[in-house]
Amino acid sequence: MATPFREPASFRHFAFIIILLVYLVTVVGNLLLCLVIYRESNLHKPMYVLMALLSVTDVVETTNSLPRIMTNLMSYNNVSLSECMTQMFFLHVTIRMQGYVLALMSVDRFIAIGQPLRYHSFVSNARVTKAFLAIVAFSVVPGVGYVGMVLRLSFCRPLVTFAPNCDFMVLTNLACSDVYYNIVYVYANVFVAIILPLLVVALAYCLILFEFRKRSLRQNQRAFQTCMTHLVIICIYFGSILFTIGSGLQFFSGIVREVRVPLQSLQYVIPPVLNPIVYGLRTDAIRRGVLKMVRRKISMAKAELP
Repeated sequence: MATPFREPASFRHFAFIIILLVYLVTVVGNLLLCLVIYRESNLHKPMYVLMALLSVTDVVETTNSLPRIMTNLMSYNNVSLSECMTQMFFLHVTIRMQGYVLALMSVDRFIAIGQPLRYHSFVSNARVTKAFLAIVAFSVVPGVGYVGMVLRLSFCRPLVTFAPNCDFMVLTNLACSDVYYNIVYVYANVFVAIILPLLVVALAYCLILFEFRKRSLRQNQRAFQTCMTHLVIICIYFGSILFTIGSGLQFFSGIVREVRVPLQSLQYVIPPVLNPIVYGLRTDAIRRGVLKMVRRKISMAKAELP
């Protein structure tokens, strides 16, 4: 796995520092969000549980991608095929999980707004956890399928790629054997993992808009505020992943590699780093939880002073 960001050395070091900072902000921000939700009992609700599960998925995705990019920047280390397939597996599993969790959050918002009196009979932490476990299973099985589809390929030339990470299509394009079924498999998975969750989100919010027509302006403002944070996260996720897919099209082939490679990295960087920031800024309960935890730490530190 090569990288175009090798010369000059100063730029390579600068890129390494920027990616390291992004990685640290992503991990710390998402883990802090999970910690706040875990520590504050008033946040032990389905919506916040889904936020925490999305943050865990973001940490896994970022840890799977960015350290490898940093390694590529600072060395010419080769990547074994097994390591490449492991990264590919977690990449596709986490992308699928993010889309499904966002779709589940949309359904949660619809039930909360459309059926508020029956919300707790439909939605609970236990049911959300079971749904998430089903999402994990439904994401892992196709991930194993990706690995199996790569193992059936034969490679007759050096495996050198300038892609930011090991991806199914990257390995498929390096193969010398027939890749027809691989192409069919990837298109089917794009529909199931990206288009289908997006359709669920669109349907849920169409129904939410229909519910808005039945309510007073004051009720709509409160419900709209609740939905806006989720809509921002949805736009960030689906916008970045669709842009990443688009950057690999023939239309972008004339763009220099130094620009095209960062574009292909957006889906690993933008959603994970922005999700905890957006939730922290736009969700009052999260902000209050963070401030409460900080004040508690300060009080404990003062109490320990002589």
